Amino acid sequence: YKGIQDSLKRKVAIKVIHKKLANQRLVLEQFERESYIIAQLNHPHVIHVIDKGLLKDKTPYFIMEYLQGQDLAQLIQQGGLEVNKKIELVIQVCKALSYAHKNGVIHRDIKPANIFIDQENHAHVLDFGIAQFCDSQEKSETDDMIMGTLAYMSPEQQESSSNVTILSDIFSLGVVMY
Repeated sequence: YKGIQDSLKRKVAIKVIHKKLANQRLVLEQFERESYIIAQLNHPHVIHVIDKGLLKDKTPYFIMEYLQGQDLAQLIQQGGLEVNKKIELVIQVCKALSYAHKNGVIHRDIKPANIFIDQENHAHVLDFGIAQFCDSQEKSETDDMIMGTLAYMSPEQQESSSNVTILSDIFSLGVVMY
């Protein structure tokens, strides 16, 4: 949802779990983890989390910076991206992934729909909903589930999520580039 942060009078994006999913433990765990993972990353090409909380009915939400523009999937459908613009955007995504990887985060779902291009032509990596920490002692049940978008998944990710490394994200980015 699009909202206004009253205290600072600025637009924000609000992500809320669908009510039908709000009572599913694994969905709640992943949602909580997503906001935590994004909050650990402070990079100009990674979406920023501002806050999180519970609605009156106990439905969790988190608030992110509001971006205007469109995702890369939409831009690809429209066609017409110049080669230099494509290279510039890929470099920005590489910087975001490098930063995430240096901070122990594997995205696990790099695809055009999760790369947002703002009105200033800056790329932002979004949707860390199935991301995981590499080499973390804090494991989730979903870490071992095969999750992601099949067309962009690395071969090892298609076999088992326990095989996923930062190289899996790089493979997915290669598919995006192709």
